[in-house]
Amino acid sequence: MKNKKPVQTVNKPSALLYFMLMPFLKLYYRMVFKHTVDRSGIRSLKPPYLVVAGHASWLDYMITSAAMFPVRMNYVGAYNFFRDKVLKTLFGFMGVIPKYQFTNDLAAIKKMKYCIDQGRVVMLFPHGCLSNEGRPGGFAVFGIAKLVKFLNVPVVALKTDGAYLTRPRWTKYVRRGRMHTTASLILTQTDVQSLTNEQIYKAIMEAIDFDDYRWQRENQVPYKGKNTAEGLEYILYKCPKCKSEFTLRSQGNRFYCTACGNEAQVNRFLMFEQVNECSIIFEGIDQWYDYQKTCIDSEIKNSGFMLKAKTELRHNESGKYGYQLLGQGELTLTRAAFIYTGEISGEPAKMVLPLKNIPMIPYAANEYIEVAEGSRIHRFIFEDKTQMIKWVMAVRQLRDEYYETEKIK
Repeated sequence: MKNKKPVQTVNKPSALLYFMLMPFLKLYYRMVFKHTVDRSGIRSLKPPYLVVAGHASWLDYMITSAAMFPVRMNYVGAYNFFRDKVLKTLFGFMGVIPKYQFTNDLAAIKKMKYCIDQGRVVMLFPHGCLSNEGRPGGFAVFGIAKLVKFLNVPVVALKTDGAYLTRPRWTKYVRRGRMHTTASLILTQTDVQSLTNEQIYKAIMEAIDFDDYRWQRENQVPYKGKNTAEGLEYILYKCPKCKSEFTLRSQGNRFYCTACGNEAQVNRFLMFEQVNECSIIFEGIDQWYDYQKTCIDSEIKNSGFMLKAKTELRHNESGKYGYQLLGQGELTLTRAAFIYTGEISGEPAKMVLPLKNIPMIPYAANEYIEVAEGSRIHRFIFEDKTQMIKWVMAVRQLRDEYYETEKIK
């Protein structure tokens, strides 16, 4: 009888690549971004274990790798990255585990278990997507507690202050100020075996919580960088002065409304300042974002709530890289569903995606939103990309208000 091969194998991160690159990366982050790390809380911990972290910045993979060096970790990464040929090859060398976002991906869970059984360290971001406003984004499902029980290993949390301010999701530019990462052992194996799912979930959520603007208000760290406002219109869409939507624009350090001329300047602390006495603004992105949430909360109380946008539709065709164009049409969001009407593969079509099956929609600023239907990914590229953030916020708030959340069992 032939020996059976392991069902789910995952490469251990390449030692050659890792130990060649990481010392230089760690030094670069220390010198350029003033990244400091406190690992005293896990100094005696040996693998296997699970590492969790908040997802604040485009730099998070590098920040967490530098913080845990020389420990090599099998990261869990979004399936989207594996649609790129170069990234798929690189991630294969680095042992990254692909996972469909905001779905119960059993294949990914089996691969995580395989790594743990091999005596390794697995690293994931429970919220599933980047922060919008400097606080946790995405949707950390209660299933993370069940996963921890299943893996049955200690859990380490990485908390980084200043990462969002250094490189948020909505800009291509980095800012140089300060970052600090603390590694803490939040659950021992005994804790994992004895605590309830609810207690485990609470411990993880508290440990990976972050609020960069609260941290900045307490520490007043100056940041250096160019064009510190550029891209803000992809995260802030509503003018607090004239109430117009999708009229905000950025240039250099200026953020202004094309409808009424309302204007703010981003200062060296990455806070907003008035340009003149007529300006009506908020101190930080977090407060402006909260204002938009309040407005959306009022809108969704209307049973006729509806958003519409002209869009291009793409999907993840099996066996191909990238996302293939299916057609163009109009996307509608109601309290019940996403509804696409337009062309699909050259034919008139209508597609309905019930909101009850969609906990969150992945979003890339100035690029796309995605709606998952199992392993099938529908990527929508809006004609006006400043509209997308309102859809992302509305879906999250509709889910919170009208759909029952998963219960911990």
